[in-house]
Amino acid sequence: MEIDLLNKKILQLLQKDGRITYKDITKEMDRAESTVRERIGFMEEQKIIEGYTAIINKPRVGLNRSAIIYARVPTSSFDEVTNNLKAVNGVLQIYRTSGDKNLAFFMAATDDEEMNRTIKNKIAPLGVTDIEVSIILEAVREIAEVNILSVEEKAEMEEKKKQKEMARAHKPVKGEKKLGAALESSYENFKVQV
Repeated sequence: MEIDLLNKKILQLLQKDGRITYKDITKEMDRAESTVRERIGFMEEQKIIEGYTAIINKPRVGLNRSAIIYARVPTSSFDEVTNNLKAVNGVLQIYRTSGDKNLAFFMAATDDEEMNRTIKNKIAPLGVTDIEVSIILEAVREIAEVNILSVEEKAEMEEKKKQKEMARAHKPVKGEKKLGAALESSYENFKVQV
């Protein structure tokens, strides 16, 4: 099974709401629930979907200071250093980068003092050097969603959604067809009598 348009649409829905039910996905996709379950199961097995998580408002849980940190790590010990870095409380995401500084990571702490203490006592001793800290002043846009649909696929998805909504809006109420047919028949009889 490949990542076709149906899989991409399912992924988009899951990214928007990781708690969406299979039933809601089937309604949105016009597919059988068994198909949706099979597709999601496949994507989990293939590690296309690596997990489901909650997005935490860091300041609301006391993590008032966030930073992007760039540093240098010897290439020979990069894997060992990053494995140890994963265990440091407050380190959120770790990246191997190109250029002079080959390591970048996001970090959250209660305040500047805690951040400095963590860098000095827990991160630097791992062999991380030439540390440059960029404090995040404002989170302009934080998203976990990756747009995997092409412009055309997204437009097609929106068009189908509009058509579905229009079909629901114009769906006749129970008995409405019979009434319409009766009125049409009365009109035909009226024309004949005149």
